[in-house]
Amino acid sequence: MAVPAPLARMGFAALWHPELIAASLVIAALYLWAARGVARRGYTPTTTAQRVYFLLGIALLYLAVGSPLDALSDNFLFSAHMLEHILIGMAVPPLLLLGLPDGFWRVLFRQGAIRRTVGFLTRPILALFLFNIAFSVYHFPYLYDLGLYNGAWHFFEHAVLFVTGLIMWWPIIAPSQELPRISAPAKMVYLFVDAILMTPVFAVVLFAPKPLYSFYLNVPRLFGLSPLADQQLGAVIMKLGVLVTYGTAAGVIFFDWIHKEALRERESMLAVYSSDSPEPVRVVRQGDSGKRDPILERELS
Repeated sequence: MAVPAPLARMGFAALWHPELIAASLVIAALYLWAARGVARRGYTPTTTAQRVYFLLGIALLYLAVGSPLDALSDNFLFSAHMLEHILIGMAVPPLLLLGLPDGFWRVLFRQGAIRRTVGFLTRPILALFLFNIAFSVYHFPYLYDLGLYNGAWHFFEHAVLFVTGLIMWWPIIAPSQELPRISAPAKMVYLFVDAILMTPVFAVVLFAPKPLYSFYLNVPRLFGLSPLADQQLGAVIMKLGVLVTYGTAAGVIFFDWIHKEALRERESMLAVYSSDSPEPVRVVRQGDSGKRDPILERELS
């Protein structure tokens, strides 16, 4: 598909932001250097998966704020801006948290003030409140339009969305053992409540009878989208972003929980079978028909 003329006229620097490419590469290099430093301090080395998560997070952050997606969102399309918000607040934060090893936080949390501050802000109820307030207030028409006309305010809004996204995802990722973790069922409830709290802003944007954001009334139209259709598409992108990110997280949490519970039950049964009793101890569960477990028998033979 051909690049729309208004976008093509912006030039390479405005579309791809070479300074942000350089900044992304520097951050990636500093991360890899710091990961080796953490390992030299005697902490658990950073895994390949953690490196992939972090570098993918940096790549998605650049995609949001440094690629042509940023030019589309800041100059032409509300729907592109909504995709940018989903990346900044919902996709990038969990990847970065997954990429930072526990040793990084142990070094950082040597400062008691930092540990106490992070521990306070990442309490589940407060974390939900901060993220949803930031996300909802940001989409008030006046503040949203102000960000598009004022670069400093726009940067501040994106920074707040990113930081509150990190806070919101912390109880789910729990990357540091020094702060309490919530159980798997609590994590799924947490994600469900978060999705419910985001419903009002989605509904307002989707079902508004006219465009809410005056900025997009006075820009060139791209891809045949009217301002109202563009706004409705943005609401759909918002909802899909919630479903994909939260749904993926909930699925991973659920299956990991089931797997760990099955392993725990298996280990407890094996402990009984391998006791010091001269005769094998028969474990009978309620509803057991008397059939032996061929897997356990094979492992104990």
